[in-house]
Amino acid sequence: MRRLFLFTFFSLSLAAQYNFETLDQRMRQLVSDGELIGFQTLIIKEGKIIHSDLYGHDNLQEGKLLQQNSIYRIASMTKCIVAVAIMKLYEKGYFDLEDPIGRYIPEYSNPMVYQADGTLKPASNPILVIDVLRHTTGIGKTYPALRKQFDVLKSNRSFDLETEVKRMSEIPLAAEPGTSWIYGPSVSIGAYLIEKLTGQKIDAFLKKEIFDPLNMQDTFFEIPKEKQHRFTSGYFLERPGQHSLIDHPTSSPYTHNVTFCNPAGGLASTMQDFSVFCRMLLNNGTYQGTTILKPQTVALMTSDQLKHIKNAKPSNDNHKPNDAIGFGFTFNVIKNIEAYPFPGSQGSYGWFGSWGPYFRIDPKQDMIMILMTQMKGWHYSRREIFENHVYNAILDL
Repeated sequence: MRRLFLFTFFSLSLAAQYNFETLDQRMRQLVSDGELIGFQTLIIKEGKIIHSDLYGHDNLQEGKLLQQNSIYRIASMTKCIVAVAIMKLYEKGYFDLEDPIGRYIPEYSNPMVYQADGTLKPASNPILVIDVLRHTTGIGKTYPALRKQFDVLKSNRSFDLETEVKRMSEIPLAAEPGTSWIYGPSVSIGAYLIEKLTGQKIDAFLKKEIFDPLNMQDTFFEIPKEKQHRFTSGYFLERPGQHSLIDHPTSSPYTHNVTFCNPAGGLASTMQDFSVFCRMLLNNGTYQGTTILKPQTVALMTSDQLKHIKNAKPSNDNHKPNDAIGFGFTFNVIKNIEAYPFPGSQGSYGWFGSWGPYFRIDPKQDMIMILMTQMKGWHYSRREIFENHVYNAILDL
């Protein structure tokens, strides 16, 4: 009891150092302005929760409020978890990062590259394992013809991961492997590599190697029936104040016989579970005595791995590779804080998902910030509001 009292007292004392009133007001304004119907935020610093907020609805039409243990679609943040799983096999010596992926997955032994005139050309470079992790495989939708093929792939769901990867391998590459950063579903190839090398399905491997060791009890590709009442309804933002319900728990693909566990964006999780995953990373691969990765592996994953490789579509988007932002193994990384237009730290890293969730881990500040919500169509740049206000509260002491 005394230990619990001291822990609570220290946490409250640490939180009292900061003023998050402006953060709370601005975040809640996103709900009052109709951009979001609800959100949950968490800030952890020096291992202690220094701020959390829960505001708004799970389902607006039903008047159902968000709960502390609400389950959210984390979308592309799934990639970060799968990347950790891939690197567990790397640590065990199953492959080298410079290995051609075709050595293990024959469908990618001789990829073809789409040309601007519509012709195909054999790739000059093999797709390497490292390309799968840093989005430099050449897989992408750069050309309308390729986008159409990926749209067909997405609209006609695959039965399982093996089928998905084999179907994807039939689509030509948009660029030579290892020459351009193109964001896409290449991590699915890495997940299939896990299945090929271990004989385990990706969901079983994640549960055994990550979720169970970290006691992440609410992270799933398919949400169990007894937990579906905590699963949030998914919305699409037409414009502020106008949003449509597009995914209800009773009819959601997350709740009905999931056979294709999508490694590029199919997980759902809670704030509690995902915060544990982030704590593990911030603590160099270990959480409460359980080691998931070695410190040097985490350092490799969370440092810029693009080097000279450029974004195929250069832009000032502050989450994609540019002068300030590099890219590691499924995480973006601030590589040049002087060129970053917002408060932050050199070496901080994170990612986001299409349903609205976002996280950033800042080793310099010993800090984690996480935002959970359930709104597709909410522009990624709005997440910067959260990040900016966190840093303003932390740095303006």
